[in-house]
Amino acid sequence: MWMDTHAHLYFPEFSEDREEVIVRAQKEGVDRIVVVATDLASSRAALALAQEHASLACTVGIHPKSAEDAAAPGFLADLEEIAAHDKVAAVGEIGLDYHRLPSDPQAAEAEKDGQRRAFRAQLAFAREKNLPVVIHQRSAWEDTLATLDEVDNAVRCVFHCFGEGPERLQELIRRGHFVSFTGIITFPNAPLAKASAQAAPIDKFFLETDCPFLAPVPHRGRRCESWHVRLVAEEIARLRGDPVSVVAEASSRNARAFFRFTD
Repeated sequence: MWMDTHAHLYFPEFSEDREEVIVRAQKEGVDRIVVVATDLASSRAALALAQEHASLACTVGIHPKSAEDAAAPGFLADLEEIAAHDKVAAVGEIGLDYHRLPSDPQAAEAEKDGQRRAFRAQLAFAREKNLPVVIHQRSAWEDTLATLDEVDNAVRCVFHCFGEGPERLQELIRRGHFVSFTGIITFPNAPLAKASAQAAPIDKFFLETDCPFLAPVPHRGRRCESWHVRLVAEEIARLRGDPVSVVAEASSRNARAFFRFTD
């Protein structure tokens, strides 16, 4: 059985056939999908979906590119209200994203500051609620690790859509964190991700789609769906020289323990 640990099923790309997408994933053996939020509105939408489907869980959190949500009065109270539901498995996706910052240096630094404040606040929230964290990191590696070091890496984290090389993989493993691989692993121009998939300890990685984004080969350029997680696993198995069943079982076991799924 497969697990898609990172999906955005509330996105408008699924508005016309969302139920069919979920059923199709189940028929392909995907027995759990984690619907990951990016802001307060999507946190509520992800929870609503998870409450409608036994096979879905969700997260609550504010993406770094939506950090303005975290500047609103009472945003932590809103997170707490949503996170009180037993379908909420983690805080995420949160982190830092310095890709495509404003060209003006002062504006760029102001955006970075806002992201860092939101990240710190949500890490503290996750630590208080004893919830794991789904990390989004783009072009902000050193600042992301430094922020986690501030809290002594006391929250369990998975770095989603991991595309860095083995050296950075080892930095995370030393801190006790996990990584998750997407359809990028199937792209011919992704040597770092492929090398990390080969190097990752079998108990330290998950599988995900990040759907509707990053559809794996041979579906690249089209809408990604949760059942595509099987194609991610097949490529990782090929790279590692492992049976697909080993990758499926280990990655699902790792994710179940991380998110504390008991069923």
